[in-house]
Amino acid sequence: MFIVNDDVLLQGSWPLACSSLAMSVAATDGARFRKMCDEFGAISAARPYLNHCSIACSVGAQVFGVTVQDLRTRPNRDVLATRQKIMAFTKVVTGASYHQIARTFNIDHSAVIRACERYEEFIRRLLANKAE
Repeated sequence: MFIVNDDVLLQGSWPLACSSLAMSVAATDGARFRKMCDEFGAISAARPYLNHCSIACSVGAQVFGVTVQDLRTRPNRDVLATRQKIMAFTKVVTGASYHQIARTFNIDHSAVIRACERYEEFIRRLLANKAE
């Protein structure tokens, strides 16, 4: 286990090799996920009637600096990793099914499964570490 600016990077749970670049990416993404979690909590508490998957998608787009339309455009490979991170975040904070998340992002549910396999464990541990 590596500690990076109060962020936990678990060996083997992050798709990048454990290098200084990987650690800086993990630290940056860790800060983003924490901010997304705070904003998601505030918005969903204030407006519980809104679709939580849509809230997580729009909060993620804002924090990562892309548009929601970019996330929902299928062949856009420029935002592939960002889309996967936001889909996994959506799964963690909402507990929604793969199909519900897939409808929000206008993609197939198997892409959501792949994103969750790749990023979900990192996000869960990061947010659990934040709560402590």
